[in-house]
Amino acid sequence: MEKGKVSVLWMVLAVFLTAGLLWGLPELSREKLEKTGELRREIRLLNLMNGLDLTQEQMEIILTSAKEYQRLMARFEHILRNSQDKMEAVLEEIRSYLRENEEIPSQTVRKYHRLDRESREERLKIQEKMKESAREIEECLEPHQLYQLREFVPCIIPPRGEKRIGQARDYKGLTRGLERVRRVPSHVYQQRKEEIVSRTLERLKLHAPPFSDMDDEEMKWHIETIYDDVRSLEDAEFEIQKERLAEELISPFKPEIPSGNVMRKIAGFLLSEEVITILEERLNQGDSTGERIS
Repeated sequence: MEKGKVSVLWMVLAVFLTAGLLWGLPELSREKLEKTGELRREIRLLNLMNGLDLTQEQMEIILTSAKEYQRLMARFEHILRNSQDKMEAVLEEIRSYLRENEEIPSQTVRKYHRLDRESREERLKIQEKMKESAREIEECLEPHQLYQLREFVPCIIPPRGEKRIGQARDYKGLTRGLERVRRVPSHVYQQRKEEIVSRTLERLKLHAPPFSDMDDEEMKWHIETIYDDVRSLEDAEFEIQKERLAEELISPFKPEIPSGNVMRKIAGFLLSEEVITILEERLNQGDSTGERIS
């Protein structure tokens, strides 16, 4: 009997422990996702900073601008939080009148418009400050740095070899795939063309932006056409054209990335909270070694 009671107690305990672990998972997952997101943002910013190769003077200008901008952002967020509480109360009041199909009192209407106007005015102030700070940073950067910033595409793994920033247009993996397609014997290629094209389509879809409205049959025709072209070229001609063919192959699956507005890039990266930490560390390292950062 005692043994049975002990078994039941262990079962109950196991249920509670399991439930506790399961209940804790969503919170743990959110923390993990937030941490991963922070790491990704910092890595992308580090790639940009390493590529720009800033001087000490430039770093100091950017650091000052970023700190001032973040100070104003904190003030704006505080004002916004307070106004949101008031706005929430007004919106609930408006909702209650509409639920009863009653006319909204003019006093409530005026209160709503006043809060909405104040919020827009504060937002406009912070936008103007952002533009001002971005212009100061733009003026301190050299032409080649502005070009790099304009063409910068955030990435996790920086390109090898040549010192460049952003997502490299590196088609080595795709060109190797094209080389493999060329090596397939003709009779095998003809027999298995549909399978080869379908497998390629599934791989290329991984590069497509979310919710892409893509016609599979049209994409298969696109891949098959390029593969047929690849197989028809002489060796020397293929070597010359393989990069272009690889780019053409992937182009429908890649999101269009226009050359960005420099001011927008500065605001997004060089006025961020993360840039403050990175610049302070680099400037402190320069001070501790007694060397001027070039």
